[in-house]
Amino acid sequence: MTDDAANSTASKLVQDANAQARTIGVLTKPDRVQIGESMSQWLDVLDGSKFRIGHGYYVVKNNPNPEVNNLVARQEEDQFFDREPWVRTLGAHKDRFGALNLSHKLSKLLNAHIKTSLPQITEQVQLKTTQIIARLNELPEPPKGNLPLKILEKILMFENDLARHLDGGSEKYPFQKHFHAAALRFRSTIAFSYPRLSFADSITAFTASSQLPYRSSATPTPIGSRCSDIIPIDSDDECKATTQKERSPSKRKQPPITPSQTSPTKRSRLDQIPQFVGQEDRVNNNSESSSMVVDRKAPFAKRFTLTGIRTILQDAHIGLPNQIHPEGIKRMVKESLSHWDEPLDELLAFTGQTCLAMVLERASYVFGLWQGTRCYDRLLEICQSFFQEKLRIQTLSAKRVLATECRTALTLNEKAMRTASEEALSALGNAYRNERVKAVLTKQDPEWETNVRDRSKLDKMMASVSDVQLGPNPFLQELRAMADVRGYYECAFSRFVDVVYQGIQTELFAACRYELGEALKEGIGLEEKDAEQRCAVLLAVDPENERLRAELIKQKSNLEKASEWLESQ
Repeated sequence: MTDDAANSTASKLVQDANAQARTIGVLTKPDRVQIGESMSQWLDVLDGSKFRIGHGYYVVKNNPNPEVNNLVARQEEDQFFDREPWVRTLGAHKDRFGALNLSHKLSKLLNAHIKTSLPQITEQVQLKTTQIIARLNELPEPPKGNLPLKILEKILMFENDLARHLDGGSEKYPFQKHFHAAALRFRSTIAFSYPRLSFADSITAFTASSQLPYRSSATPTPIGSRCSDIIPIDSDDECKATTQKERSPSKRKQPPITPSQTSPTKRSRLDQIPQFVGQEDRVNNNSESSSMVVDRKAPFAKRFTLTGIRTILQDAHIGLPNQIHPEGIKRMVKESLSHWDEPLDELLAFTGQTCLAMVLERASYVFGLWQGTRCYDRLLEICQSFFQEKLRIQTLSAKRVLATECRTALTLNEKAMRTASEEALSALGNAYRNERVKAVLTKQDPEWETNVRDRSKLDKMMASVSDVQLGPNPFLQELRAMADVRGYYECAFSRFVDVVYQGIQTELFAACRYELGEALKEGIGLEEKDAEQRCAVLLAVDPENERLRAELIKQKSNLEKASEWLESQ
């Protein structure tokens, strides 16, 4: 206290509030007290001669350093008041010196005030409790029983039901049957989109050559049935060369040869593809035109020409004759696989739609009793978000597999690739030779196929052209390259389809079976401390009422604790 107390701001506030009778005064900075007039002012204030207030004044000495802890500050304060003028001159008021004495005084006043106000506080607590109870009674009855346990039982039931549908094995659970059919369609699409080869450009050049013979004078060479302009390079049966001994000696007109009439030991690989794809996808030998429709269901397939393949091989030429650089084959392989993303997207889209529909349908069936509650909506929301996330992960995994296949050509299945390549080379060689023979006969007589209706005569005319007349095959290297590409395609597409199919089964479907139940438990919060109240809110027809109920119960509990404390005082 360094100024006149009457002029202090605190004194003015007390007077304005008319609170003199219920005020405690606190005097600070006792280290500035002076002997004389200042000491006299301190004495007048402490004994109540001047500026009297209801509970008198207390003197405290605080350390100006905020880093000093309270215990040290109180010890320093005690040492300060243990000397003059506080011991003798002002000793009559020693019970008012120090922060501890001030704290004790304030505690006594607070306890006295509480005891005086207890009846009123108790009455207010009881009134508030009565109001809360009345409000709770107005709310409709909540769901009864062990609600977390009820929800848990339904989740376990859902897990078992979903597992049965994911496993299949019965007409009651057709999901796997539908997915398997979609996977077979995916495989068929990839299988039927093998790289095609067109002879159009090379045959045009061959026809324009001045070396084409007009008559046959050499020993006839057996030639197979008519072949197409666009050739499926695995169609050994359709383009296979047959000998005269294999032909029927009958003079009657022979029906067109179909794939089912070919040798069973040389079946086309396409025959191994499921029949539901449709026979129209196979090579059509019944067409009367020289061009066979083989790719109406293969819009994605890469089309190569012999001159185009020659350009690719020349770009990768290593400078040695009759050698094919692997980079040329790799380039053709990449182009042959570049369309796989579209059927893959179709499979993933179908899988996502059908599997999610099945999951939500089973969830609606199992949790249908709670339809109209937040619990029902929340459970289906968790199912949908869980599946969408797992489908996103599965899509990324399948895309990585596709990227790996398209990045480089790799396989250890040497035997299968060699067998497929040899079969493709045989088919391509025979097909290309037949096209050159037809070009020779067309040069001799443009109407030869139209004028001669007898199939046996047509065969004889084609057999009349010998290898000597045709000359060497100018595209042998290109045919070998195409055969190697087809051989690798046979290995790669089967591997790719299997990996994608296996991934969906063992990752996406397995996640739905083994992880979705845990996601539902966690999403509902069955293991949380407030699980009972949370489940009550979720299962209530009106969730707002349950939230209000939970809040009122919490307030009522707090008031009951307060009432118990008041009664103990």
